[in-house]
Amino acid sequence: MKRAFALCLACVMLCAGTAFAAQRGENIRVGVSIDAKNFDPQNSVDTYSFSMQKQIYEPLFTVDGKTRKLTPVLAESVEILDDRTYKFHLRKGVKFHNGEEFTADDVVFSLTRVTDPSKSVFAKSKGVWIDPKGFEVIDKHTVIVRTNGPVGGWLGSMKHPYAMILNRKAVEEAGADYFRQPVGTGPYKFVSWTKGERVEMEAFADYWGTKPYAQKLTFVVLPDDSTRIIALETGKVDMIYAVPPSDFERLQSSDKVKAVKAPGLVLLHLAMNTDSPKLKDPRVRKAIDAAINKDAYVQVVYNGNGIPGQGPLPTASSWFPENPEKWDYNPERAKKLLAEAGVKDLELNLWVMNAADRVNGATVLQSMLGAVGIKVNVSVFENAVINDKVRKEPEKYDMYAATWGMQTNRDAGVYWQSVITTTSIVSTNSARLSDPEVDRLMDEANHCIDEGERGKVFQKIWDRVNDLHPWVYLCQADELHGAQKDLIGVDELYDGKINLLSNIHYPEQTERVK
Repeated sequence: MKRAFALCLACVMLCAGTAFAAQRGENIRVGVSIDAKNFDPQNSVDTYSFSMQKQIYEPLFTVDGKTRKLTPVLAESVEILDDRTYKFHLRKGVKFHNGEEFTADDVVFSLTRVTDPSKSVFAKSKGVWIDPKGFEVIDKHTVIVRTNGPVGGWLGSMKHPYAMILNRKAVEEAGADYFRQPVGTGPYKFVSWTKGERVEMEAFADYWGTKPYAQKLTFVVLPDDSTRIIALETGKVDMIYAVPPSDFERLQSSDKVKAVKAPGLVLLHLAMNTDSPKLKDPRVRKAIDAAINKDAYVQVVYNGNGIPGQGPLPTASSWFPENPEKWDYNPERAKKLLAEAGVKDLELNLWVMNAADRVNGATVLQSMLGAVGIKVNVSVFENAVINDKVRKEPEKYDMYAATWGMQTNRDAGVYWQSVITTTSIVSTNSARLSDPEVDRLMDEANHCIDEGERGKVFQKIWDRVNDLHPWVYLCQADELHGAQKDLIGVDELYDGKINLLSNIHYPEQTERVK
């Protein structure tokens, strides 16, 4: 009797285990290092808020992360009527998560909202491109949008979350609480947010596009690198972002999990303060570049998981020169340039944030520059304060290990507008470059909607920046993800940490969904 009971119990346990296994992947759990701050895409500025919003909202158009091509989403097509007038033909049969139909009125509401400084943090940046009085609703699924004059790359800019389409009723009903009550048209709808712990979503049954594999999607906040790795290895999460380079090879050789790399979208550059008397001469800036072995830098700091910088743009840019000029390691040339500039006993202050890669990188730079007679004093600051210090105390630093990326936009003009123009010195131009020729060319690119002609202007900007050389193009570190060994779709994530995750699934789900 006891033996029969034990056999029955074993059978029950086995069946339960089989049933449990069949449900694997119903809730995809993603380990992230930082919590979201906000679920209103027109009032968010951080990567992980955007990462989670990506599952909830959709724009009219985007730029495909893999092909870098303009791709329709909520709009089926667009007619460019003149250099500032766009006629969008909207997708029919689309619903918001609250059951409301998606119509032209939602497009007008959303894009008008982004122009209002009291309602969007992008009103004075992305919002200035849109003419708030230039909308025409032709019918429920056709709308005309006008820009404030010609705006180069405007359709591609919709990859940025500022252009996500919101539902008027949901925004107005939630009022000041909308940032934690998001409603979109995406494959997942918001369920709950436990700050500092997790964000829960569920598949939207009425989604217009390809349905997600998982019925639930949970972002689990795990700030500590080791804790995040352990959660992956013990099966508490299905995938993680931000695998430390030091763990990458070990995870690759694991029997249970895998490590996946994707091309980096962030250019780490050594911004040289062009206002510093020590760095006024471009020959000195080029000498610093020649003294740095970027291949060795990538190997030492990122365990080889990355590529040396190729120029003043990430390679993921929709426009990138075919044969960029190489800035190779050449310490003898560095010494020669310093001699030509009449510089001896150069001593420079380098500022870095307190991330492990920046601190390690600073040590490498100290050694390399020391080899050509340049002394480097390193100061390390908390991430929360360093950006403000760079803006407010420019006289105290000569070099700054800075990053600027393309996770939300692949346009060269948008990228450069933030980091090399005179107007951006007060915010994110940490090299403090102010050049009338660069500013003139940027204005020309920003008002050119012909992509062929715009590319020619970009080449001129590229050449001019290389000549002035306000940056050393250090590297693009690979995006490193971790996942369970047989999780499918992780190697198709091309947008850094801002990816649509509806295709993530396990092998058994392929047949189940069919």
